[in-house]
Amino acid sequence: MAKLPDPKSAVHLLQELIRLDSTNPPGNEHRVAQWLAGHLERKGLPVKVTPVEEGRSNLEVRIGSGGGKKLLFCGHMDTVSPGSTDRWTYPPFSGEIAGNRLYGRGASDMKSGLAAMVLSLESLANEEESLKGEWILTATAGEEVDSCGARQYKELGGMKGVNALVIGEPTKEKVVVGHKGALWLEITTYGRTAHSSMPARGINAVDHMLRVAEWLQSLGLSWEMKDPVLGSGSLSFTRIDGGIQTNVIPDRCRLQVDIRTVPPREHSVLIRETEKRLSEGAEKVEGFRYQIRTLLDRPSIRTPAADPLIRLAQELKGPHENQVHGVSYYTDGSVLNPNSEIPTLIYGPGDEALAHQPDEWVDIGAYLRSITFYRELVLRYLGSDTSIR
Repeated sequence: MAKLPDPKSAVHLLQELIRLDSTNPPGNEHRVAQWLAGHLERKGLPVKVTPVEEGRSNLEVRIGSGGGKKLLFCGHMDTVSPGSTDRWTYPPFSGEIAGNRLYGRGASDMKSGLAAMVLSLESLANEEESLKGEWILTATAGEEVDSCGARQYKELGGMKGVNALVIGEPTKEKVVVGHKGALWLEITTYGRTAHSSMPARGINAVDHMLRVAEWLQSLGLSWEMKDPVLGSGSLSFTRIDGGIQTNVIPDRCRLQVDIRTVPPREHSVLIRETEKRLSEGAEKVEGFRYQIRTLLDRPSIRTPAADPLIRLAQELKGPHENQVHGVSYYTDGSVLNPNSEIPTLIYGPGDEALAHQPDEWVDIGAYLRSITFYRELVLRYLGSDTSIR
């Protein structure tokens, strides 16, 4: 039986991942995939690195038998930008330790989850006979922007035959059964320029956008829906720009809208209702012209609390873990499992409240516990009686 890695080496591996800058854009996940591939190959594990775009790759490892159930672990290699480094107490790519916290961009979201998955895989490297099925680990590119890696992984057949999915996003060690959907729309209104001292000679695209905002707020109220686990949906205006200069009537205005949804809201229906409302407005407002573009469309996902995968996760957490949770952010699960047909557990050592923040950190104890949790989950799910020592 293989031992779990000692805490010092486990922490070192996470520090090395954080020191690899994989800010997206541009991503540069290939450097992370190469580093992980070298590390895993030295442990005798079969690694496959697949190019996604220039400088970007996915990584996959499969162990166990070809028969039986297939359990897929997924984690992404990219991070968001650290922003202004003067807002950080510790350099964002240093992996510095203070007390029981390890700091750096990606410490919570989600290089700690990915590192814990890698180390749990390592611990079973020589115990494939213990697995009555196949354990797959995939590290993806691009989750923070467009999930280009997850899309390619699915298109190349990576999800074929998968019975359960575990995503290592930050949950603060809570058992999470799903996340909200995200629909991002961009609406552009068009007008005609004129001198602002003679506004009647032009068509004001900003005035038209103010009407659009009012219509969308009304639609948002009608779309309100609450899920007992995932919470409530929402509609937010997150970016607006338009006009040329103060003394010119604007001929264009652009608004970006972030809509978060919970089941059973269907994004296609929301898009149709938005188009219908703006079309009706165009008929009533002289000179009103517009365009709608979908920037991102990620469905919500949710697994029933009674599913065996979720019950197993709760058992491993102990008798005190009698609740399931949801998260607001989206994951690669919405690309890999858009219809929630595959039972999906979201579980990681990071704290979602720290994601995308300056001085992002992960609790080292939580990170080390997650290595054990992932290993036990694999052994139990794939029907092994192997114990950890």
